[in-house]
Parts: sequence; structure tokens; C-alpha cells
Amino acid sequence: GKVAEQIYSLRRRALDTIIEQKLLEAAAAEKNVTVDQLLKEEVGAAVPEPSEAEIKAIYDANKERFGGTFEQARPQIVSVLKRNREGAQQQQFLAGLQQKHTVEIKLEKPPVERVKVAVGPEDPCLGPEGAAVTLIEFTDFQCPFCGRARAAIDQVLETYKKDVRYCYRDFPLGFHQDAQAAGIASQCAFEQNADQGWKYFRTLFDNQQSLKPDHLKKYAKEAGLDSKSFNQCLDSRKYAEEVQQDLDEGSKAGVTGTPGFFVNGILISGAQPFSKFKEVIDDELKK
Repeated sequence: GKVAEQIYSLRRRALDTIIEQKLLEAAAAEKNVTVDQLLKEEVGAAVPEPSEAEIKAIYDANKERFGGTFEQARPQIVSVLKRNREGAQQQQFLAGLQQKHTVEIKLEKPPVERVKVAVGPEDPCLGPEGAAVTLIEFTDFQCPFCGRARAAIDQVLETYKKDVRYCYRDFPLGFHQDAQAAGIASQCAFEQNADQGWKYFRTLFDNQQSLKPDHLKKYAKEAGLDSKSFNQCLDSRKYAEEVQQDLDEGSKAGVTGTPGFFVNGILISGAQPFSKFKEVIDDELKK
């Protein structure tokens, strides 16, 4: 099982690299430019310069890490922002090329292993109840990779509105001191109202550096939740057992780190790009 999966994913990665290179070479030849020139035009030029506000926001959120003045940190922040954006833009450009040229992959996939992971009535879900695909995420609000996974999950929900039901369960890692309380807080928010619960869920991921109890209460108020009952729920650690139960069930299902996703019981580990989810979901929808 596991070894076959690893061999497949190494071969697949090598194959993807070759395909990307061939697609870029073909697109460059069409325009009579080199691959480097093509990427400069299609990727580099298409990425906007980061705004001062964005640069400042990142500096303010990570002051201790930069350790210098804003001016000293500025070039580093700009280059990271541009690199991330160029990476995303290049993925988008390549996805466009793949659609234009039909790419058929004949590499045999190993048989999939499925794990039984249940979703209880207390687990927050989005999407139609009878959906063909259930996507369960075990997540930790303090984990940077879980924060990074938001874009791919948004894209899944946008692309497969009728076919995917997404449910979230808690998996606070022991070394993240605020993660368990954040998990409890999230459940306290959902107890009041699902829409505000999802809004709160996003707020926690947008503020991963600031998840102390005072912050958790402040965000609840900003999300329009009833402060009195929320604070009572959080202070009494009302959902501590529910969070622990998620953690136990996730561990039993094979989650070792976060985020851990199950697509109809097939485990996808870590912050994966949308393409990885798409591949597994499309396979499931063909069945």
C-alpha cells in the first residue's frame, strides 16, 4: 500500500515535470521565444507588484521574525510575495496549457486504500447532504499548512458545488499551545449559527499568530455572535471532549500531521494544490 503509493507519486511527479517542460517548450515555439522569455511575459509580467499595504501587513504580523526595521525587511518581503504569486500564476498558466493540449496520462495508479471516517451531526459541513463525494478535513487553527490549504478547499467547493460535501473536524497538535482552545472556540461559534461559524472559522485562519483567549472572544464579537454565551462556552471548555474525540478518531484513521484530508475515505496528507484534490475527486465521480 504505502510503498506503492510513494513509488507512484515519485513517478507521477517526474512525469508532471516532463509534461510541464514539453508544454512550455511548445508554447514558446508557437510564439517564437525561449521558455525563459515566455515565462517572463506570461508569468512575471502578469504578477502585480505587491502593494505597500500588503508589505506592511506582513511586516507587522511577523515583526519578531524579521528582527530589523521595516526598510530592512522590505526587499525580503517583496521577493517572497512575488515568488509566491509567480508560483501561483505559473500553475495557472500551465493549467491553461494543459487544457489547450489534451494530455493523457497512462501511468497506472496503485489500488486505493480507504479508511472509514464518520461524520457526526456535531461536525460542521458545507455542501449538499447526498453529495457523491465527502471531503473531511482534520485541521489545526495554528498550523500554517492548514492556513495555506484554504485556497485549494475554496476552489474545490467552488468547482464541485453539487458533488462535494466538505466537513471539518479538529486535530490540534500538542506543540501548538493555542490550537486546542481555538478548536473549542470554533465549536462554540458553530453552536450559535452555521454561517457565523464559518465566518469565525476563516477569521481564526486569517489570524493564526493571535489565538489567545482574549483574541478568540474578540473575533466572536466581530463575527456577530452573542458574546455572553460564547465566552461562557469557551471559558467552561464546553467542547473540549468533542475536540479530543475528533483528535482520537483522526489518529485512528491514520492522520499523523495537519492538515489531513479524506476524500471518500482516501487519505490526502498536507497542504496539497487544488490539482491533487481534483484528480482524486474526478476519479471518485467516475465511479
